[in-house]
Amino acid sequence: MLTLVAAAILSFMIFFPLVVATSVFKVLDEKQSSKFLRIFFPKYYLYGFVLSAIGLTLSTYYDNKLSMLIFLLIMVGFVFSRQVLMPIINKSKDLGDESKFNKLHKLSVFINLLQIIGSIVLLVTYLK
Repeated sequence: MLTLVAAAILSFMIFFPLVVATSVFKVLDEKQSSKFLRIFFPKYYLYGFVLSAIGLTLSTYYDNKLSMLIFLLIMVGFVFSRQVLMPIINKSKDLGDESKFNKLHKLSVFINLLQIIGSIVLLVTYLK
């Protein structure tokens, strides 16, 4: 079960940049893309939070310390990104502060990368 949850997290996190983001920026102009992403991202982070909470719950049930830690870190990343980082990113974009926006966007990408790595660690560890 832990591998299924980790695989679900990994798959939707990879699906977004490869399919959704590339499609949005090809089809919509900058203003429309921004509107879409502001609606999409809260749901993206919420979905990731729910999956990682399920993983944390299962890890607790199985008393698996490593997966508890990794799922907890992944979950914290989704909460932080949704509740703290995203509003600041949106505000910097609205104010036209491109420098701040770019730094914060890079931070959000870095958090996503760490979450992907965490999911891969879980898969490699438990698919043996």
